[in-house]
Amino acid sequence: MKDNTRGILKYAVSGLVVIGLAFAAVAGANALMKGFIADETREIAAAREMAERVRLEAQKTEDEQERLRLELEALTLKAEQMEAFYQKYKDRHCYHYFGQYYEMFEQVYGADVIFIGTSHCAHGVNPLYLEEEMPEHSFFNFGLNGSVPSFYEDWYEVFKNEAHYPTPKVLVWCVDWFMCDDSWLWRRITFDSPADMPLGIMRAIVKDEKKNAPAAPADEGEPNAEPAETTAPEDLPAPEKTVAEMLADSVKEHGILALDEHLTVLLINNPIFSSRDRIPEMIRYYLNGRHAEVETPAPVKPKIEGRLLTEADLVLPTYQHKTLYDQDHNITSEYYKGYIPWDVPFGGGTTQVGCIHNRREWRTFESLLDQFEADGIKLIFVECPEYSGWKSGDRKVHNHELAEVAEARGIPFLNYNDELASDLNDDNRNYSDWGHLSKRGSTAFSKMLAKDLAPVLAEVLGEEP
Repeated sequence: MKDNTRGILKYAVSGLVVIGLAFAAVAGANALMKGFIADETREIAAAREMAERVRLEAQKTEDEQERLRLELEALTLKAEQMEAFYQKYKDRHCYHYFGQYYEMFEQVYGADVIFIGTSHCAHGVNPLYLEEEMPEHSFFNFGLNGSVPSFYEDWYEVFKNEAHYPTPKVLVWCVDWFMCDDSWLWRRITFDSPADMPLGIMRAIVKDEKKNAPAAPADEGEPNAEPAETTAPEDLPAPEKTVAEMLADSVKEHGILALDEHLTVLLINNPIFSSRDRIPEMIRYYLNGRHAEVETPAPVKPKIEGRLLTEADLVLPTYQHKTLYDQDHNITSEYYKGYIPWDVPFGGGTTQVGCIHNRREWRTFESLLDQFEADGIKLIFVECPEYSGWKSGDRKVHNHELAEVAEARGIPFLNYNDELASDLNDDNRNYSDWGHLSKRGSTAFSKMLAKDLAPVLAEVLGEEP
């Protein structure tokens, strides 16, 4: 009996030791991954601070050529800041997620016309061709894979009240007949929020900037004036919740038996799990003495040597990268203002597609339209072209609903699967599957959209065509 008891105790102690070592290993690996991620965000924040210092210097100088020189330098530093961000995350799956949140917080372009929508939008609308047709406007594609209206409800809260993006003049919603199927469209704001995901990264950069912001000097005319606060209390970032607090919130919201929900909280909020694809990169980083190898891209700059600068020279430099694909065959190196081509062979054929129309998502969609209109944003609907070889009984029904909403609210609706369908819909070379445009197709469509959108944009803004 004593031998049995000793054996049980021995196994129990051994089990506890193994569990303890496993927890220690996970905690240690987690700490290394957090350090790796924190170093990345600090480097990007440092690049931003340098660009901001030069921009402020340009505002102070009274010499016109010196102002132009400093503003051009600030633009170059801003481009280098963007390049630093690209180099950090270009190998990540779906790089455009990172680029879109980066623009939201850093406002490099401050676009007055923005696009939102699903992956059909993200892989289908290239702002480059819109700019060529309408150079008086700045465009950005904020389309994100798998996004339902409830995702964009949370996204707009971040866009408007956290990132403080300038209110766009026009929002083009690339609507889809299946946009309210929340079992098919999977995106939630919580998926973008962990430390090594795009929203989490940008929040960390902003938090670091606010923490290190210098105190504003007192007014020189008032020697006894109190020093200004660096940050208003309402602007301070909310304290970060621990994983234990997040688990408690999950239990409260979903009940103790919702094990899948609780496991998701654990996995996405522990970087060693959520960023496990980056473990080899992290190991190389520490082995190289905290130095990451990066590509040296070719800058594309206008030649301005040997003459005086003008306002026309104040152009943001760009970089030409070596062709790079991610694991899903997104062409990361051709990312441009939110757009990223997805290019895989598609053989055509016929496909039957359906969807589950969630009426709660539809109500959220209409509520968002109310909010955009209340904020003074003009709206346009666009439905990106889909391959004509597929069939669906749901498309006609839900497109009719979209058309009714557009008509009732006076929103222009460019539907490239209905009245604006063309030969582009029939050629399988324009597609990577039945619904996503290929690089060839997105180029052709973006040029077509630019021509069609120009008079519509002028009309909604009350401008002369």
